Amino acid sequence: MAAKSSDEIAFLEQLGLRVRRARGRAGLTRRRLAERSGVSERYLAQLESGGGNGSILLIRRVAAALGTELLDLIGQLVDVDRGGRIALVGVRGAGKSTLGARLATRLELPFFELSAEIEREMGEPLASVLARGEQQAYRDCERQVLTRLIDGNARCVLAVGGSVVLEPQTWQLLRSRALTVWLKAAPEDLIARVTAQNDLRPLQGREHPLVELRALLAQRERLYLLADFTVDTSASDEDRCLELLLAAAGHPGAADDVALLP
Repeated sequence: MAAKSSDEIAFLEQLGLRVRRARGRAGLTRRRLAERSGVSERYLAQLESGGGNGSILLIRRVAAALGTELLDLIGQLVDVDRGGRIALVGVRGAGKSTLGARLATRLELPFFELSAEIEREMGEPLASVLARGEQQAYRDCERQVLTRLIDGNARCVLAVGGSVVLEPQTWQLLRSRALTVWLKAAPEDLIARVTAQNDLRPLQGREHPLVELRALLAQRERLYLLADFTVDTSASDEDRCLELLLAAAGHPGAADDVALLP
C-alpha cells in the first residue's frame, strides 16, 4: 500500500495504545494474550508499538471514501445464522436445564449444557477445579468448549451458566453467534428451586444467602440485559415460559406476544 500519512501513523499509534490499555485492564501479559487470541507475541508487540498491519488502514480508507465511520463497517459483527442457535443464560435455579431440554425437543434440535461439556473436557467436576482456585483454567476451557459447540452446530439449544457474562470475550462470542435469552427469576424462587433439587452449592457456607444472591443479581443485571430477550420464570409457569421461548425463536404457531419480552 502507499506510504502512511501522518494521520494514519497517529491512528495506528492510538490503536496500539488502546490495545495496551485493554490488556492492562484484563490483567494479561503479552504472552497470555497471544495464547488466548491466537496472535503471535511478535505481532502484538508490533501492534502495541503503533506498527499495526496496514489492512486496518485500507478499511479505514474505504470507510472514508464511503463517508462513514470505521466502526460502522467493523463494529459488532454478528453471525448471520446465529438465530439457529438459542442460548439460555441465568444463574442456577433459573430453569435453563428444564426449559432448554423442552425447547430443544419442540424444535427438534440438540441440547447441550455447557457445564456438563466443560466437565467432560476437563475430566473432573467443576467444583473440584474451582476448589483448587483454577478459575482461569475453567474460563479458558469454557470459551474453548463454547467455541467448539458453536462451530459444530449451526442449530442447537445451549444452557449456559450465569457467570459467563463476567467474561467479556466469551459473552460477546455467545451474543454474536447465538440468540441469547436471559432466564431471570426472583431470588426467593431461585433458592427454593435449588433447595428442592437438593443442590445446596449456592447456599453452603453462606451466612445470608438471600442477601448475597440479591446483590449478585443486581451487579450482573446490566450485563444480562444485553441478551436479546428476557423471560421471567417467576412471573410465568413453565408452559408459558416455553411458549415465550418458542416465540423468541420464531417458531410457527408459538405465542404471538413476544413483544412482552423486554
